[in-house]
Amino acid sequence: MNYPAENLVGPAGACQILGIDLHGLLQGINDGIVPAYRIGEAVRFRPSELRHPALSGLAELYRSRQGHFAA
Repeated sequence: MNYPAENLVGPAGACQILGIDLHGLLQGINDGIVPAYRIGEAVRFRPSELRHPALSGLAELYRSRQGHFAA
């Protein structure tokens, strides 16, 4: 795929865009929901992909999962 030139962001920037914490971001990557790219040792994200409407409810999804497993 050819993408227009875009500055990639690190995990902190991705968390800010998605409105989730680092734990939620890692869950999203592991679940295959959040697109991430490994560049050497670093993990980077395309802001345009993180702003996709399909990811708009990610914060609520992981908050509800955390509440579901709480004792």
